[in-house]
Amino acid sequence: MSSLPASLAQRLEALRLRFIARYGTGEVRFLSAPARINILGEHIDYVSYLPTVSLTFGSDRHAMWMAYRPNPNGDVRGASTNETYPPFNFSLPDASDELRVAADWETYVFSRPAPASHWSNYVRGASQYAQWQQGNAIQQGVDFLIDSTIPACGGSSSSSALTCLAGAALRAVNGLAFTAHELALDSARAEWFVGTRGGAMDHQTICLSQPGAAVVIHHDTQKTKTVALPAAGYAWVTFFSHEADKGSRVMLEYNARAAVSRIVIPTLLSAFVVPPLGVRVQSPPPEGGTTNALPEFITLSEFARNHSTAFAVCERLFPQLVREHLREALPVRAYAEHHAGEIRRVAQALEWLRAEAVVTDDTMRKLGGLLNETHASLRDLYGVSTPEVETLRDMILREPSVYGARLMGGGFGGNVLALVQAEAVSALIEKIQREFYAPQGRNALAEGAVMVSLPEDGLRALFLPSEQNEGSEAG
Repeated sequence: MSSLPASLAQRLEALRLRFIARYGTGEVRFLSAPARINILGEHIDYVSYLPTVSLTFGSDRHAMWMAYRPNPNGDVRGASTNETYPPFNFSLPDASDELRVAADWETYVFSRPAPASHWSNYVRGASQYAQWQQGNAIQQGVDFLIDSTIPACGGSSSSSALTCLAGAALRAVNGLAFTAHELALDSARAEWFVGTRGGAMDHQTICLSQPGAAVVIHHDTQKTKTVALPAAGYAWVTFFSHEADKGSRVMLEYNARAAVSRIVIPTLLSAFVVPPLGVRVQSPPPEGGTTNALPEFITLSEFARNHSTAFAVCERLFPQLVREHLREALPVRAYAEHHAGEIRRVAQALEWLRAEAVVTDDTMRKLGGLLNETHASLRDLYGVSTPEVETLRDMILREPSVYGARLMGGGFGGNVLALVQAEAVSALIEKIQREFYAPQGRNALAEGAVMVSLPEDGLRALFLPSEQNEGSEAG
């Protein structure tokens, strides 16, 4: 077992002391989950009609840490070192009766309204999914305290990190074995509890990341591979623009894209069957004439008239979207063009990275060009950028040391990811602080708005020296 870096050991010891001050003396266990960095393959993990792939990694410098212990009363008590997120508690039996009569998880989450926005919902989702899956094996609750350097609502998957950590902790305190792959897929489904209908990219990255490599996630099979990612001479830097609203309006925007991608486009391409949400159907990539054959827009009311079976599935999976946007024109062709473009860009990046024993600077420059293409697609075809994001990205790209930059994550705010020459990182951060953050009265480093990252291990247990944390174990 390798020793922890001194700075991390100090952080965990401070977290341990705060945990004990809140919950009392006793054992304290630790888990860590990295920030998710998505290089290429954005907004395609929920696409059901194509064999899509994403290229991601977990950050070596930015993570979410959980201090936790079993709660023998079956309660879940959560708190954060960030006082913006108030403490909460709930009892595991609260959901037991309702979960018992649910035929499957989809029926349970899709038959109930999305809960009011609160950070506890990600923990509730993880808890209720574990109860649904494991039944009476989930008896012990958990007390936990979160510390994090992942910007909330920033496109680096802080919410998915919390879901994964909660699921891992509940399984650990109840003595349940699990693999990282199982936890990732379970956590993706658990997160549907909050009302989103996303895929598993974030969770697979968080659970399966490895040092020195990017995770190659095949969304059609849910299988992953790795590809070496150069570290020497380069850095991946994210700059936080503004919070992406996680309220109902933006959630509907996310779900509109998911509904079109999962149901509408496959139906119009005559590729639709009625699968569970996690099962995918495929057709040839919608390029050229196939893409042009799709309508530019469609309303859900029109879709219902012509495709009643598929619409019924849409209504079950996305009830609020159908209820509030039945007659709104939803883009179809533009979304399909984005999907196809991301597939091509990821395939090109993998070809370049695999072709060279030592990846050259020219290849990294070309990889940066793919980031720029993805950003244009997210802005122009998917419509998820904002004026503030565009301003920030333009400032970043003016530096010749930057090979490419793009909006990262779900969009409507969040992070801009830049591929940068390592020797120029400090100068770039100073420039963006001076030109973007300072005029807003912001200190980027103080608020954690800048992340410099290379690939690191995914979700794992951490251990303080025994003399500091006597009896500490992690599942």
